[in-house]
Amino acid sequence: MRQLADLRRRLAAAEEVLAEAQAASKHAEEAFDAASDRFNAAERVLDAAREERAQARRDRYAARQAYERASVTADRLARRVRELSDRLDRAAELAGTSPLCPGSPADGD
Repeated sequence: MRQLADLRRRLAAAEEVLAEAQAASKHAEEAFDAASDRFNAAERVLDAAREERAQARRDRYAARQAYERASVTADRLARRVRELSDRLDRAAELAGTSPLCPGSPADGD
């Protein structure tokens, strides 16, 4: 009988430990799920930030290309203006008139 009573006490104690372990396991599972949800949310934010950075990189590249094209065009037009101005100045000298350069007295300034 004593053995049976002792076994019943040990069984009750083991069942109590089991219940506590099950509660702790459930709590740990809930904490893991919450952490996993936060991690997944952070990954989504990171993925969105990476995509924004990639788009910004593409936009920056396009802007640099547009600047380069505009710079080449501006340089080419400036060269053509200088060449035409030089031709007009030579033509004016040959015709015996004053040059047509901006700021010259013949320009009306």
